[in-house]
Amino acid sequence: MDLGIRGKIALVSASSRGLGRAIAEELAAEGANLVVCARGEEALSKTAGEIRNRSGVEVLDVAADVSDPSGLDRVTSAAFKKFGRVDILVTNSGGPPSGPFESLSVEMWDAAVKLLLTSVVGLARAVLPGMKERRW
Repeated sequence: MDLGIRGKIALVSASSRGLGRAIAEELAAEGANLVVCARGEEALSKTAGEIRNRSGVEVLDVAADVSDPSGLDRVTSAAFKKFGRVDILVTNSGGPPSGPFESLSVEMWDAAVKLLLTSVVGLARAVLPGMKERRW
């Protein structure tokens, strides 16, 4: 299927394995260049190399924790430095630990909010102005 994204720049968070990796692989198969990020540098580097070799697209891997503002800045700054823009944003992440409501501490809830909400807002704020400007 041709999604019309060949040459576009896609940023996919939490993309060293699982759902994030599968999304990154499919975007690359469609010809999109990638910015991939995850906390684990070794797994991320391996994933980026495998996608690059299989698809032939450019893949920039940035080790970053998107629940941390400095991690958000690191990945978006690297994307803009390398490609000048981001056209597609996939805000993937893991989730909080499973368990009954009463077993989750305030700190666990705070970490979940940072990972599942604050990271999405931060990534969108960084890339949305350019996306709107390009009407993409």
